[in-house]
Amino acid sequence: MEIMNAIEKRKSVRGYLDKPVSKETISKIIETSLRSPSAVNIQPWDIYVVTGEVLDNMKNENEKMFLSGAKPTREEPNTVGVFKERRVELAKELFKVLDIQREDQEKRRNWTAQGFRYFNAPVALIITTKKNILEGTWGLLGIGSIIQTICLAAMEYDLATCIGEQGVFYQDVLRKHLAIPEDEDVVISISLGYEDLDFPANQLISSREPLHKVTKWFGF
Repeated sequence: MEIMNAIEKRKSVRGYLDKPVSKETISKIIETSLRSPSAVNIQPWDIYVVTGEVLDNMKNENEKMFLSGAKPTREEPNTVGVFKERRVELAKELFKVLDIQREDQEKRRNWTAQGFRYFNAPVALIITTKKNILEGTWGLLGIGSIIQTICLAAMEYDLATCIGEQGVFYQDVLRKHLAIPEDEDVVISISLGYEDLDFPANQLISSREPLHKVTKWFGF
């Protein structure tokens, strides 16, 4: 896929087909993505690739923890101002396409639980880094770049993705099933699989601010 087209077409997919993704395909995606930009070449990432029974167990335990009201290992970031407004708008759009009414707390809760199940994707990638590496900008830049590259590279194989924090909120679950050592921070998850084109939430394309609102030009 031509790269400019891939960037424009990429979206968060929240419904997947029950279709496995081969280890060979995932290996090609990640191997290419290892060329992602990395400040002073520190390559601050480790990637846990999870599928099958291990992933099923993680999904079930994550969901159970959420539905029981268990306190997450890591809280959601607090967004304010325009950032909160954009987040709220996305939630409204999702509930609209899913036909979930504002007052229907049970449906809203059940939908939120799907994020803890990696939206039932057949593969989850768990991105980690060494402790303290995210305190500076080098680590943040590297992690962000490889996440983006994985999501774009997946499109070459007709695969879809969704980057999500909910999948790493209960880090004790992940550490138990994946033997993640204590000297690693669990950063983010990526759901990976073949898009279910009939799933309503997949029809949503989130909006972006226009160019003139987010750029300042000098010397032109």
